[in-house]
Amino acid sequence: MPGYLDMATYLCEKCGKTIDSNELMGLPGIRCPVCGHRILYKSRSPIIREIKAR
Repeated sequence: MPGYLDMATYLCEKCGKTIDSNELMGLPGIRCPVCGHRILYKSRSPIIREIKAR
């Protein structure tokens, strides 16, 4: 497994549980391990980029 997947976390749309990418790799298919829902959102870091306009 590539190293960048170790840091990814996902959020289930239905139950709201935060899921680590390591939990997803153990399951057949990509589903929430709690409720079985298939729609997961990848969590993003709160980094804000400032760009200066010319």
